Amino acid sequence: MGGRRMSKRRIMVAAAQILTGADIATNAKKIAAFLRRAAADKCRIVLFHEGCLTGYPAEESIGRIDLREIARAERRICRLAGRLGIAVLLGSVSEAGGELYNDVMIVNEAGRCLGRYAKTWRAGEPWYAPGPGPVVFKVAGVLATVIICHDLRYPELVRLPVAAGAQIVFIANNESGIECENKLSGYRAMQIARGTENYVFSVMCNAPADPSDIARIGCSHGNSMIADPLGNVLDEAGVFEERLVTATLALSEATRKTALRTLGKAAASKRLYGTACENPAYAAWMAQGLKLVRRL
Repeated sequence: MGGRRMSKRRIMVAAAQILTGADIATNAKKIAAFLRRAAADKCRIVLFHEGCLTGYPAEESIGRIDLREIARAERRICRLAGRLGIAVLLGSVSEAGGELYNDVMIVNEAGRCLGRYAKTWRAGEPWYAPGPGPVVFKVAGVLATVIICHDLRYPELVRLPVAAGAQIVFIANNESGIECENKLSGYRAMQIARGTENYVFSVMCNAPADPSDIARIGCSHGNSMIADPLGNVLDEAGVFEERLVTATLALSEATRKTALRTLGKAAASKRLYGTACENPAYAAWMAQGLKLVRRL
């Protein structure tokens, strides 16, 4: 994608903040309804929260997850995405090699599943296996990456995919609930920081709180948001809202310049300091790190 075309490119994205629970069929119907709503609003990519399709299972419920039902629901969602021409990033669960993974299914606008990103760093969830690390993929014509919840605390999971070309970081969350008020400022800061420290857009989807039971497992504190590369919040949901959080992103603003600088590829460094590679040893270290990024 050339610079001139990039400078004119704009894309509308959404984070679908919805309440889901343990019933996969009910969850899938709500996901489909929000996909139709997003398509009607001209969104091109929609993000759903961690564990959205399955409910976020605690250890005592993990054995009741029906992988065949999940697969059937995912196939229906892929077909709907293809009919609507909308890309979908959906929090789900999968099995591979006898291990369960807490992951995000990545579906392009043609309805094809490009692959999955499995949570790399678990937050005290030994019933899930750790994922293999960062990914980059193209949906709706833009390179992007995705992380899940606790992964926020490991900035390299975003820096490396951005260095590999990602202009949007999608963050699928299911954080501590509103009873953990002492954590809320840190969560908000991290999801903005992962975008702004890399000069890319960040799109975060979190589960809302349940107004009838604020302590319910699988719910969180909402506040799904979209922020620009300077950290300005473009749209943000409340704690209990179920709605689409949307914004139109001007991709020319996602310059990735800090990540490019670490690779020794920053034009500004050449102008200011006479060399594009200010720290060759660091650039070599970053180049090695890029080998960890999987292209889906």
